[in-house]
Amino acid sequence: MSLANFSFYLNEAIINLRRSGFTAFVTLSTIAISLIMMGAFLLATMNMESFLQHMQAEALVTIYLKPEVSITDAKTLKLRLTGLEEIEDIELVTPEQAARELFSSPDDQQLLQIGITEDSNPLPTTLRLKLKSGMKLKPLLTKLNNEPEIDNVSYGEDLFRQFQGLSDLLWITSLIIVLALGLASLFIVYNTVRLTLFMRREEILIMKLVGATNWFVRGPFMVEGFIQGTFGSLIAILFLFASYKFILAKLTLLTPFFATDIGIDQFFKLSVKLFMMGTILGISGSLLSLRDISRFSKSTPEGV
Repeated sequence: MSLANFSFYLNEAIINLRRSGFTAFVTLSTIAISLIMMGAFLLATMNMESFLQHMQAEALVTIYLKPEVSITDAKTLKLRLTGLEEIEDIELVTPEQAARELFSSPDDQQLLQIGITEDSNPLPTTLRLKLKSGMKLKPLLTKLNNEPEIDNVSYGEDLFRQFQGLSDLLWITSLIIVLALGLASLFIVYNTVRLTLFMRREEILIMKLVGATNWFVRGPFMVEGFIQGTFGSLIAILFLFASYKFILAKLTLLTPFFATDIGIDQFFKLSVKLFMMGTILGISGSLLSLRDISRFSKSTPEGV
């Protein structure tokens, strides 16, 4: 496409937008609202995913060592595991410390002194691990299986499975909602462009009669769809950015335990996705409505 043709398409698209001000406004608003809803669901999903990962990381992984493992060997194992990238912190708990934690009340302490001695303490030496992220659990478990000193590993398997199931459900629900909103927006853009074609059928017929190709006729409408999609996505991004910061601040005050680490980099990636969705919606809606542009070569408008 030459620069002259693009300049013509752009000029015609701007003129068309001015002429059909209301329909253009409806199309742009539809794209913007749909993208706002898509972005809101994606942001909510990302925040819930971040919160679930934070909760998983806060959960402790407890390693129970075999009875024959000495304190010296336990300390050696602790130093070896400290170098693993999945682990943020390790605490060594001796059987004596575990007994004091188990019998923490004054009455229990008296029973502890009477009934449990150093030689008769049944509690094992344990290592308590704090993970850097909940996503690090499976790689860590694979590495721990190779340690001969370890007797058992406890990490709240059922809870982790529930977290993972909830995370998967959130993403599936978000995907379904995004697809439904995208199809609804595409349908509205399609019908809006078809309405514009109907209103300009005589002008298009004249262009066809003087030799204009189908793609030459399609050009202004495609640029028009691109402009509407672009501006619709920019409106959605600005609205989401402003409202997200406000809502997150209020949510943090109401629920201090709610932790999320959605940074500006992730929001930028989401903005790029929304921008691409907007332009694709605008162009795709125009292309779908223009797929049978050859019908405008007829002398009557019934083909519309």
